[in-house]
Amino acid sequence: MGIETREEVFYLSDREIRLLVVKDIEALVTNPNDEDNIPYWADIWPAARPMAWHIWDHIDFQGMEVMELGAGLGLPGIVAGLKGARVTFSDYKEEALEMTVVNARANGVKEVDTYLGDWRDFNLEKKFDWILGSDILYNPRLNPYAEEILLSNLKEKGNLLLTHARRPVTYQALERLKDKGGFQEEVRVIPVTIEDPYYPNYLVSLHHLQRF
Repeated sequence: MGIETREEVFYLSDREIRLLVVKDIEALVTNPNDEDNIPYWADIWPAARPMAWHIWDHIDFQGMEVMELGAGLGLPGIVAGLKGARVTFSDYKEEALEMTVVNARANGVKEVDTYLGDWRDFNLEKKFDWILGSDILYNPRLNPYAEEILLSNLKEKGNLLLTHARRPVTYQALERLKDKGGFQEEVRVIPVTIEDPYYPNYLVSLHHLQRF
């Protein structure tokens, strides 16, 4: 893969997850004006952390087909795999999926599926019991494509689990999803602290949308 990595330990209530993350994310930025090639995938986003905690403590995925959309390094999907899911990790960067597979297998998730696809040309026909997405609805230009995937790749009585850092544009996307998809919604707000000298504290909203 040719990318220098370091190990980061993520703590669940009674287990550690050890993840390879990119050591120098800035080194991957070749053109800061090219939004499609900014390495958003290369770190664990704050919104991924409470999703992983919530999955570990509250959801049984035995026998379920789960997709993590915009998987990046795959933390929530890995935890879902440990809770019994058959997980498909999807991202538009091959490097992200390569690292996710390594991380999943290193943490005991042996059966891993991947789908490499741009949301603007997403041709995966499979439907899932659950779709996970941590901070994926942040870009007004891309949100319509992501929303369409969340609706079309979800089974008739499926579930969406979405977390975000409380951006107005994300709330707008969630309202559209609820209107189009016939979902009932449960919301939790979870504080998160990360090791960052500038922005260590976040409030993350977790939305469970279930079709009824």
